[in-house]
Amino acid sequence: MPCTAGLSRQTSFTAPPRTVKPVPRRAKPDPFSLQIGKRIRELRLERGLTMERLAYESELGSKGHLSNIEKGLVRPTAHTLKVLADALDLLPLDLLTFPAQDARQQLIDRTRHVDGPTLRRWLGEADSPGRDRKRKPRG
Repeated sequence: MPCTAGLSRQTSFTAPPRTVKPVPRRAKPDPFSLQIGKRIRELRLERGLTMERLAYESELGSKGHLSNIEKGLVRPTAHTLKVLADALDLLPLDLLTFPAQDARQQLIDRTRHVDGPTLRRWLGEADSPGRDRKRKPRG
């Protein structure tokens, strides 16, 4: 049996000094992050959700963090975009599609409202052998 005379069971633990500083939020919005944030806000409002409800019903859990994302003050990670897309019942692609920029993105955005069978039919039509993109010259 080990000798424990004079030893106290209470030990004092001092945490090492914090060496990693928290990353401060940006004072000025990052242009691309702001674009993503505006898109998230647009889609959130389209679904009638408050910032608080989206934050707490998603895994994000922080209204302040969502606010910073929507203002472009933080760069959202891929995981954060997936969490928000899931809570909005969307694909992450939808958060990164900006319909006002060009016709391709407008088309992508409009497919959000098209049902699965119609999308599959359109894909089948686009892939059909009779629809060559480049016509062979007659000759």
